[in-house]
Amino acid sequence: MFKKSLSIGLAFICTSAVADIVVSTTIYPLYSIVKEVGKDKVRLYNLIPFGAEAHGFDPTPQDMAKLSKSDIFIVSSDAMEPWKDKIVKSLKIQSEVFDMSKHVKLRNTEHDHNNSTIDPHYWVSLSNYILMTEAITKLLIEKDGANKEHYKKNSADYLAKVTALKNRFDTSMKTCTNKKILVNHDAFGYFADDYGVKQYSISGITPEDKPSAREISSLISLVKKEKINTVFFEEFASPKVAQAIANEAKIKTDTLRPAENITEEENKKGYGYLQIMEENLEKLKFAMNCK
Repeated sequence: MFKKSLSIGLAFICTSAVADIVVSTTIYPLYSIVKEVGKDKVRLYNLIPFGAEAHGFDPTPQDMAKLSKSDIFIVSSDAMEPWKDKIVKSLKIQSEVFDMSKHVKLRNTEHDHNNSTIDPHYWVSLSNYILMTEAITKLLIEKDGANKEHYKKNSADYLAKVTALKNRFDTSMKTCTNKKILVNHDAFGYFADDYGVKQYSISGITPEDKPSAREISSLISLVKKEKINTVFFEEFASPKVAQAIANEAKIKTDTLRPAENITEEENKKGYGYLQIMEENLEKLKFAMNCK
């Protein structure tokens, strides 16, 4: 495995030394954990470009070339990445694949997404995100035992921050008096299950689904009936429907991010999953009348 990594040469040089292992991930939440736990011991590549909407992604020939040189390929689920099996078979990298959906607690959804009824947005639950971090730490140690202490220390530091944020969520969610939210698409089901929140959505399991005029009218009535004070939309999806509903109901709109991706500028600045979830918490507290 190490010969394979070292043979990649200058294309995978990290600062002053060649990284010990090469890791490819499919979506940002996986990338964020590998980045925090692996740091300079891992050469990391995320297939979905920064700033892109994750649900409609299709890999390019350049993606496949980089995948062929990876020691580990971490995927999120069949529901999120229906294209992965064909590529894995074509590149003959079955032994490098690590499916994160087998290491977290999954929930079913009423929507069919890529022939699956599994809700693919499991990282929105901080409990699952902790399981993901633990699983990736174990994986990196198995693949690169020489740097075991490096991974263990980074993981412990990161988990302390994630756990502290989860404790803030746990405390705040106990104080909410109207546990109902209207979001852009069904990306917050795991969060809703964790805290007994009722999630309503404008579209289905993907943000590309467009509601009919009748459905929009029903959502306007729902907002008024349930005394919802905010219509949430997402940064990488169109806000038009959310704004139309909010305008008619005379309430505010705001972004609520499922952390499926970030911008390239955010990544350069070190803004990531924890910062997204911290901002989500403050917005959710307002939307659900929490202390």
